[in-house]
Amino acid sequence: MDNKSYKKYSKKEFLKILENDGILFVKTNLGDKYIIKKNDIADFIMLESKRTGHKAEMYFFMPGIAKPVITTYGCFLNRANPIFREEIINRLVSLQTTNTKPKNVKIFDTNLFYKMVDNKEISNNISNFEQLYKKYSEI
Repeated sequence: MDNKSYKKYSKKEFLKILENDGILFVKTNLGDKYIIKKNDIADFIMLESKRTGHKAEMYFFMPGIAKPVITTYGCFLNRANPIFREEIINRLVSLQTTNTKPKNVKIFDTNLFYKMVDNKEISNNISNFEQLYKKYSEI
């Protein structure tokens, strides 16, 4: 198992991503929890799979959507929201089948996120849900 740890986003970087790009909550069967940038999912799947010796089952959740939008076993998709799958599949397959290296991915600390919610620095209400997540919830 590779003990690589991920670099973390600052609060300022995270707030910009939360507003403009969208986030994913990640949970693994190994007890790890992360928050990543939505567009980093394919690279994260490959990095986390390698880090855990291809043993991690990953569950990716979007804010405001109860069910996982993607589940994996190692670096392979198990179940996927069809719209989100279409958006990520070319990058994921390229990472799986070529010598393309995944880009470095940063995470945001989940504990800090929940402290920010508790301190009302950010809201549980998703102001940009329509723009960033709605199309995935309609399936």
